[in-house]
Amino acid sequence: MKPNRRDIIAMGALVCLCLFFFAGTFFPSNENEIILGEDLFWLFRPMGEFAFENFRQGALPLWNPYLFLGFPQYAEPQLSTFYPPMWLAAWVPIESSFSFLYAFHFALTAIGGYLLVRQLGGRWSGALLAGIVLTFNGFMIARLHAGHVPHLMTLSYLPLLLAAAHWAVQRRSIAATLLAGVPLGLAMLAGYAPFFPFLVAAVSLLMLWLAVQEWQKREYAKGAWILAQLVILGLFSGMLAAVQLLPTVEMTLASSRVAGADYAFANSLSMPPWNYLTLLLPGLYGDPVGDILYWGAAPINAFWEYAIYAGILPFILFILVWPLGQRSWRFWFVFGLGGLILASGSALAIHRILYHLVPGFGLFRVPARMGYFFVLAAAVITGLLFDHWLDLSNSEREKWIPRLRQALWRGLGLLSVLVVMSVLWQAVQTNEDEISAQIGGITSQLIRLMLLGGGAILLLIGAKARPRWQIAMLAVVLLVIDLWGNSYQFITLEDATPEVGWVMADLSLPSNRLEYRILSKGLAENSGILYDFYHVDGYDDFRTKTGLELRDRAFDDARIARLLGTQYLLHGFRYEKEPIAPGWELIAQPAGVKIYERIDAQSRAFIVYDVIAAENEAHSLRLIDDPALDFTRTAVVEVVPNTSCAIETPPAGADAQVEILAYNPRQVVLKTDTPTTGWLVLSDLYYPGWTAAVSGSPAAIQPTNYGLRGVCVPAGTHEIVFDFEPDILNYGVAVTGAALIVLLIAVVYLIWANRTSHRQAI
Repeated sequence: MKPNRRDIIAMGALVCLCLFFFAGTFFPSNENEIILGEDLFWLFRPMGEFAFENFRQGALPLWNPYLFLGFPQYAEPQLSTFYPPMWLAAWVPIESSFSFLYAFHFALTAIGGYLLVRQLGGRWSGALLAGIVLTFNGFMIARLHAGHVPHLMTLSYLPLLLAAAHWAVQRRSIAATLLAGVPLGLAMLAGYAPFFPFLVAAVSLLMLWLAVQEWQKREYAKGAWILAQLVILGLFSGMLAAVQLLPTVEMTLASSRVAGADYAFANSLSMPPWNYLTLLLPGLYGDPVGDILYWGAAPINAFWEYAIYAGILPFILFILVWPLGQRSWRFWFVFGLGGLILASGSALAIHRILYHLVPGFGLFRVPARMGYFFVLAAAVITGLLFDHWLDLSNSEREKWIPRLRQALWRGLGLLSVLVVMSVLWQAVQTNEDEISAQIGGITSQLIRLMLLGGGAILLLIGAKARPRWQIAMLAVVLLVIDLWGNSYQFITLEDATPEVGWVMADLSLPSNRLEYRILSKGLAENSGILYDFYHVDGYDDFRTKTGLELRDRAFDDARIARLLGTQYLLHGFRYEKEPIAPGWELIAQPAGVKIYERIDAQSRAFIVYDVIAAENEAHSLRLIDDPALDFTRTAVVEVVPNTSCAIETPPAGADAQVEILAYNPRQVVLKTDTPTTGWLVLSDLYYPGWTAAVSGSPAAIQPTNYGLRGVCVPAGTHEIVFDFEPDILNYGVAVTGAALIVLLIAVVYLIWANRTSHRQAI
């Protein structure tokens, strides 16, 4: 499909619509305001601050020392370290950067939807509607209000990926197939791994359907080549994203998720069957009106996961595609219906069957998110069938008009019955106030449905009397009113100032943050980054197993708290349970927080002269759980092969000295002075990629006290340098670099081939 003037205008209109949608958030009048989003406040904004500062200094945010005893931020995929738009966002003020990221990816989604429908044979008018539906549907807006930055960035590439894959199948060349893998590679760099299977499944189903169509025509070789293209596309996209994927695999192996999950995990947040009524009545079970607290506590609808509203006109066209559309379009109907079925999880059998049959299916939870396939299918069908309807002759259209009128009234009657049954069913399991609120909103929801449904039917009925562009514009207006007409979809700004508890802690605690670590309960842990606090914990479900185990013990085991250099505990009032481990003393109670201190806090780097060898992580964990073990004297070490350390007991009264000379994200420099050979314990997380040198000579870092770093240090005064230089990153850079060279060759070839064919045509 070669874009023409109308295509350029239509795509430009989609971009302008996306910019207008976010216009009020680009330049907040208050520098402490930022676009609404729960996870944006708690996770992505503080992590983004750290990453953006590194980008501006010309460095990558490889190791974040502020959370989880330090952790490999570059290996956490949803933090998007290697995603180019994130590098550009670093040069925009933080209060505006995420708004621009959202607007860019909304526009990318709209353009991808437009190109997909055009590639499938639709005209500009239908493609325009598809772009709007794909961009402003309930699923996308729910991610926005949840603050799911990488979710949106990753998902925005799906329409473009499908359009590129379809184009590559038509071109039937390796070069085109390689180019079609770029959207999938970029989606992987954008980083939300649970959505990777969405993209892979969607493009696989589309290309498999195209192969089946060839086999039905007895073109077996062509069908087999399409499957080969699918393999090439998948492998090449993985190579493009290797710089992110390889570190992520390494981190996954060190994480608490490596053991897998059971079906309860895979089935969590399945969509209740009655929630399918929200396909027509999006606010049936409540209206979150952009309120973070409501969204987090919604007892029935869980809008973040169950919002899959695509609009009334798209729903009508989705239903009509089977009897009215072309036979090949039924693929999209089955595709969308399959997404709805899988979204119900255990309520229907298919989800459980796939859990047992498909390897890795159970690693990702939230089946409700598969409902996005319906949104995608509804958008595509809207684009294709809208144009098809306008292309019908008057006589063909007249046959369907009475049926549309009947379907409208019968559908409304059936829907009313279902709504009443749903409310009565939920009355059994909810309180009276909630039911009253639901019943009070049903009337307005039904009126809204009647107005929008009637408008959609009238639009289709009146299509014969107007030019295409006028009908298309009326449809655009109807969709915008529909999709933007729910109050929870309006974009708002929120105060981004960290909780008052963090502000008061910053004012109350010593400014030399290198001398201690903190724990917190009831505060947004990641916000401590903004004040340079070094935290044992943090907010992110994807973390190392050893760091998580040590964190859990630090709250209740005074020995572990001391071992980790934890001197202060911040107790926010959102957390009711008071500290119970011995040794914590309340020293201050400013607004929003109680501050506890340990008078026996351990230095973050110290030397011991007694070592107990551990066979593996499990053995090490059992040993450190022994309450008789004194970490100030003894270290539990998982001995690395071909290493030795002849530790000597120092003379009585002789003390070792350890001084922190430098503490940077990728380097720690210590000065040690010990009378005899001893074992240096650094209470930073042990992780592959860290190297050590003792006075310039390489030294082996060995896992110490289950998850920390330890090094053998000889007697005397020495400088110990820890550097983070992960080999896995070098491997990823090499693979991605090779893929970029191949991509450049493919692009040059396609340009040359197009010019050659153009000359021959002349």
